Amino acid sequence: MRGLISVYLDSFRFLAALGVFLWHEELHNDGSGILPHIFFSHKLVVIFFVISGYVIAASADRPDRTLVNYSADRLARLSSVVIPALLLTYGLDAIGSRVSPELYSSLNPQWQPIRLLLNLFYCQQIWFLCVNPSSNAPFWSLGYEFWYYVLFGTWVFVKTKWTKALLLLAVSLFVGPKILLLLPAWAVGAAAFHLSKTWRCSYLNSWIFFIVTGLVTVTALIFEDQLGLNNGKAGLAPLYYSSNFLGDNIFALILAAHFFCCSLLSQQSSKNIESYRMIRFIRWMAGHTFSLYVYHLPILLCICAIAKHDPHNFMAVLANTMLTLLIVVVLSKATEEKYPIVRKIFRRWMQSFDGKMRLVTTRWKFIFKPQNTKPTCT
Repeated sequence: MRGLISVYLDSFRFLAALGVFLWHEELHNDGSGILPHIFFSHKLVVIFFVISGYVIAASADRPDRTLVNYSADRLARLSSVVIPALLLTYGLDAIGSRVSPELYSSLNPQWQPIRLLLNLFYCQQIWFLCVNPSSNAPFWSLGYEFWYYVLFGTWVFVKTKWTKALLLLAVSLFVGPKILLLLPAWAVGAAAFHLSKTWRCSYLNSWIFFIVTGLVTVTALIFEDQLGLNNGKAGLAPLYYSSNFLGDNIFALILAAHFFCCSLLSQQSSKNIESYRMIRFIRWMAGHTFSLYVYHLPILLCICAIAKHDPHNFMAVLANTMLTLLIVVVLSKATEEKYPIVRKIFRRWMQSFDGKMRLVTTRWKFIFKPQNTKPTCT
């Protein structure tokens, strides 16, 4: 995906990840006011869902796409960062909790191996579970995202209607209502992409729609409490991060409409913008977004524990922020940037597995295939 819409989504994605990072840092700075306060932190994750739906729909729309390479790419994309992030969280939390136990006092120290396994297999949010891998709270959204990939892949690539229906029902029953309540927030992003393929608009109208929906999106984000888009229950039992599903889905619909209008505007521009330095810089920042999202919190806490962080010291806060970002970039270069290599490995594994399954299926059919024998005369 190229052009204005691609750059726009990259910008949104990075700013949302940066917003989550700043919100967590300000939270651990006791609201000192040194860093900007993020009022709409939960909506930042909703932004991720909408962008993910749009991007994954665009990726699956390529003519060479199959269920095998779709599955391999999604697993590789997640695993390239998720596995190192879980190991990092386990190690840094062990160090930090020994150095500064009071900083980690709110975390549940029990059943850590079980917590890591549940997050490794993206089962941390099924039904009414809400199991974070120790300090790494942002992992909750991956327990939603993974199953949206599964549901979408089943919907797009499984051709037999009854098989598709049964698989969708089986996955839905396995994950439970909590994950499904925020599925519309992901699905409207995918719908925005598919609508943009067929709709056309004049250059002037594209700009008008883009600006109007942008203003509505900003208004919904800033005044979410006044507009009733935030009930203040996100994160609370029993629905936990789905507790505000109605307001989140309405906001997601508004944002998806804005991305749809941006894609209409992008169709009107044939200029190649990839060579501009600013565009290359945005691409570079977006390339570290996933790492920033899943690495930052355990690093931040461990630095605070070791350095005996003073939340009211401006230089200490600035140093903590910059050091965390630097470590994230270094880790990203060793993990997220290696995604193409990991993707090749996963594609090879998935193709090998697919080949073996096809062989087993062929043999099974051959064994039970009725023999066409001609009747004999006596």
